[in-house]
Amino acid sequence: MEIFRDPKFDFLGKKAYFIGASILVVAASFVSFATQGIKFGIDFRGGADVQLKFREAPSDQAIRMSLERAGIKGASVQTIGKAEDYEVIIRLDSKAGVGAEPAAEREQADIAGDVLRALRTEEESARSAGRIDLNIAGETEIRQAVAAVLGIGREEEAIRVSAAITKARNERGGLIADIASVKSLPEVSSNPAVGSWLDSSAATGRFAIRSVDYVGPAVGSELREKAQFAVVLSLVAMLVYIGFRFHATAFGVAAIVTLAHDVLVTLGFVSFFQKEFDLTVLAAVLTIVGYSINDTIVIFDRVRENMRLQRQQDIETIFNNSINQSLSRTILTNALVFMVLLSIYFFGGSRLEPFSFALIVGSISGTYSTVYIAAPVVIWWTRRAAKSGARA
Repeated sequence: MEIFRDPKFDFLGKKAYFIGASILVVAASFVSFATQGIKFGIDFRGGADVQLKFREAPSDQAIRMSLERAGIKGASVQTIGKAEDYEVIIRLDSKAGVGAEPAAEREQADIAGDVLRALRTEEESARSAGRIDLNIAGETEIRQAVAAVLGIGREEEAIRVSAAITKARNERGGLIADIASVKSLPEVSSNPAVGSWLDSSAATGRFAIRSVDYVGPAVGSELREKAQFAVVLSLVAMLVYIGFRFHATAFGVAAIVTLAHDVLVTLGFVSFFQKEFDLTVLAAVLTIVGYSINDTIVIFDRVRENMRLQRQQDIETIFNNSINQSLSRTILTNALVFMVLLSIYFFGGSRLEPFSFALIVGSISGTYSTVYIAAPVVIWWTRRAAKSGARA
């Protein structure tokens, strides 16, 4: 499928302006690294992340004060997702914890319990004392409690009741408003014993734990080192591959400069917008390396072919012709990729937002850099080699 028939766009006629823009963006990235740094996720910094969902809009300041009163120092509180989702993530780094005991030395369940106790008001703690919080308890815990009420031989009924309660909780966004709404469930309303148990031994707190992630500081440090090694190794591997495939230093140098540009631009945007850099974003960066080099190789292959067919043409003209010949393919491929990435960004949820954000920036940078970074580097190197009489 061809969008353009024999296009003649002069892509490289204004290359100096685009190269200048790239230099400014890369420089801005370094400024962002120096001033804001990269916001590492739990995978690389270590510590604990506790994600909560509230029934009503929470106050970050109130949560922070409750944590400090309970002795949980050094915690950061951030609202995530859409405003109407009422979701908050509490981050404890490897040095934070309860009192003098750092989070790194505590079990995952203990950290979650510390946060829950800190956020419950005195009234809530008194009301829920000795009760099962239906917004926090797992299906197994609920089933065991119901089975104890119903007695021996009624395990199947206990399974149905616990499944109905957890299903209702999931359908309500992870939170049950009150005990009355649970008692109205068909599986519960038909059993008076379960209704009595709910009134006497169950509660519905104002928040629920969505997830608890924990990574020790040693593991986080090791992952950071491996992440740096993976990125550098991928760049070197691409340089070797390009040099072997095209047997020309100019193409290898252009490829490595282009990939470094794309990685720096992507990380610069991640730093500037303070997106969390975790293992998924690292995967996005490595994907960008492969995506960018694939786009570059397509153009380089066409250039190599045209260098044989258009021997009398200047190298810049050959690149312009090659880019124009591949234009329809580039637009169709990148447009489809971009639509998929936008769908992930807007509908993939808060967990996938940094990942999709990095891929969107990287895909745009990768497409742009093939034309305005890789091509100018090859042109400059070839002309420089021609003047000195060296091999390009």
